[in-house]
Amino acid sequence: MKKSKLVTIGGIMLVLGLCGYFFLGASGKEKIGWETVKVMRGSMSNMVSATGTVEPVTKVDVGTQVSGIIDRIYVDYNSVVKKGQLIAEMDKVTLQAELESQEAVLANAKAEYDYQQKNYARKKVLFEKKLISDSDYETAKSSYEKSRADIVKVQRNLGYAVITSPIDGVVISREVEEGQTVAAGFETPTLFTIAKDLTEMQVVADVDEADIGQVEEGQRVTFSVDAYPNDVF
Repeated sequence: MKKSKLVTIGGIMLVLGLCGYFFLGASGKEKIGWETVKVMRGSMSNMVSATGTVEPVTKVDVGTQVSGIIDRIYVDYNSVVKKGQLIAEMDKVTLQAELESQEAVLANAKAEYDYQQKNYARKKVLFEKKLISDSDYETAKSSYEKSRADIVKVQRNLGYAVITSPIDGVVISREVEEGQTVAAGFETPTLFTIAKDLTEMQVVADVDEADIGQVEEGQRVTFSVDAYPNDVF
């Protein structure tokens, strides 16, 4: 028993010696050291990231109410425009027949309007004197209102051949070229996009549903753009 105990103790010492050799190094040059530091209180931060676009706060899409060929374009990208400024014209040759037809309709509507106005005035006096029925009076009044509406509609359609800027701003998008045909159907085609003020921009981003609960008003926000990857705004 004593011999086996000596063998066991000798084995343990051998293992400890080998461990000390590998950890401390056979030559004694490599040593294990410990460093202690004082526990300090710090702050932790969590970041929510999303991808989006930088867009003007106010921008307007400019379209056309009539179909035809774009004859002239007077503005380009980054053009500064004023409200009411002429920025494009439809082809007058292709629209001439329509314009003449609208002018004829306008003349007819004006004649009908004058007639119905006088007829309405006469029947109104007769109605007040109870000399005509309610039905005759309502018919005359309806014709009068319809003729007046027709004139307003035709006058508005006559102005659709020219396209003007609805606001003061800068052209940031041009979707058409001279000679291009546009079709105004159920949806008005976009010809230009005009930004009101490029010094007022906003970041439009979709934040993930799992992260939106961590976003609160007043938190710090930074963003970067592809054009300046090394700059943080």
